[in-house]
Amino acid sequence: MSIRSSRYLVRDQRVYAFAIAVVIGGILGARAAHVIDNWPAYAGDPVRMISFAGGGIGTMGAPLGSTIAGLGAARLLRLPTGFMFDISVVGIALGEAIGRIGDIINGEHHGTACDGLWWCVRYTNPATLGQATPVHFIGLYDCLLMLAIFVVLYLSWRRVRGRPPEGRVFAGYLLLLGAGRFFESFLRLDPVVLAGLQQAQVLGLAYALAGAGLLVVLTMRTKSSQTTPKPLHKAVSNR
Repeated sequence: MSIRSSRYLVRDQRVYAFAIAVVIGGILGARAAHVIDNWPAYAGDPVRMISFAGGGIGTMGAPLGSTIAGLGAARLLRLPTGFMFDISVVGIALGEAIGRIGDIINGEHHGTACDGLWWCVRYTNPATLGQATPVHFIGLYDCLLMLAIFVVLYLSWRRVRGRPPEGRVFAGYLLLLGAGRFFESFLRLDPVVLAGLQQAQVLGLAYALAGAGLLVVLTMRTKSSQTTPKPLHKAVSNR
């Protein structure tokens, strides 16, 4: 979806190189978050840290890795950074929502006890990763959160695409993801890493604050621009 949306402005093959960089950066960031969150299991074994042995990723580390990789790729490929970041997070949000279906099936992400609510879930199959007692349906919560974020981002992008300053959709993604995961994590059973907060909550606060700050800056730029915005760019290609 992000590739198709990029054709609004960038009509050559550079978008594929950018997409690959963002995906790889996201995977590395997610792996780093997982290793840090489970440091006692990886300490003293650097090969296992980078080998993905036994799997394991922390999705809240992906935005940081993707952002770093995306900044480098946009600069190297001479792409409009704000525009590329905006279209990327729309597709990423949808992809994360779809990816959570697997978590729903295997019962991944342990939740706190949930009694008296009709949506509480209990996994009875010993082959799943879920808990045998009724708990909050974390996989479904994640799926619905990312689906809602996707809808908001897509509608926002349709409204602001090509209008200065770009990057507002990306800022909205950081704000919504960070705030959503911060509050949702109170229903998760993940390790506490700092001041009684889980890693997802610490990163969530950082993302939310960064997104809110970026939105304020970009909104101020919007108000200081022309009353009737005009498209910022024409379609570009790498000749």
